Amino acid sequence: MRDLFNDAINAPPGRLVEVLISKITKGDAKELPDDALARLDRLFDAPGKSGLLARVRIAADLPFLFDRAPTWTTSRLIALFDWSSPDAAAMWSARKYSNYIGSPELFGRVKKPFLQMFGRTDIAAEDLRIFAQWLAGILIANRANNTGYPLTATDARSALRRAGASALPSVGHHLAIEMERAPEVQKLVHWQEVVGPVFQEIWPLDVELQTSATTFKLVQILLATGKAFPEACEIIIPFIRPENAGTEVTMFSIAQAPDGLYEAAPSKMLDVISAVVGEAPPGSVYALGRGLSRLRAIDPKLAASRQFQKLLTSASQHG
Repeated sequence: MRDLFNDAINAPPGRLVEVLISKITKGDAKELPDDALARLDRLFDAPGKSGLLARVRIAADLPFLFDRAPTWTTSRLIALFDWSSPDAAAMWSARKYSNYIGSPELFGRVKKPFLQMFGRTDIAAEDLRIFAQWLAGILIANRANNTGYPLTATDARSALRRAGASALPSVGHHLAIEMERAPEVQKLVHWQEVVGPVFQEIWPLDVELQTSATTFKLVQILLATGKAFPEACEIIIPFIRPENAGTEVTMFSIAQAPDGLYEAAPSKMLDVISAVVGEAPPGSVYALGRGLSRLRAIDPKLAASRQFQKLLTSASQHG
């Protein structure tokens, strides 16, 4: 489906909406004045493609409009996000450009079509990846800040299962960034109370959804867990699949990981490396030798294990 938002921002109707909203945001008023709403109405109701492009541009500012004009937004805009509306696909595609998800009340108004979107075939894969991150972000906000978004873990996991494997890397990315942002002294608590529970709640258990496409993101989460690394490994390693031959970006990131992670749980790090490498051909995995050398220096006993020796044969002689 064509991304009408890009058409809108380059067309007169969309630019008029842009100018109007820009003027509104500069004011201090908490509610939109009647003349501004009247102008939005005229743009909203314009016939043909001009009206559609105006509505698409307006849709991207749904959270702002709901905060400033909830009655107008509810009666005029929110209904267009329902899948009974011919504009729904365009509205949701524009919605991904919003600066924020919006209030819990707003999310509650559009929750049903939002979740239905994950099972539709007319939604662009990139849109689904963005909205999959919203699922993780909402549950993190609920756990970390008690924000009260009306979304359950069951809702989120079911949506991700319908979206399929292609949406999972974006969820892993969001969780990894969340862990990376946590200060070192807070990582253990943040994993135990927020990110770890959210991962366990929403990550699908379906075997067919676990692919190598998520491997780098899952390892990225682990490498950001700090003192929580040993317990995070117990939860995440079962979902890691061997990295595709010729990529090795995940193994390279492991080889560059902080000393503290290797020292905290060398046997767990060996398990992570083993999950990433899998049954790689002899001499094929770049940076594997570097990671194994670091483990050997920290815990020489590991080097004698069958697991270590098997991995050693897969290490490239060039790294």
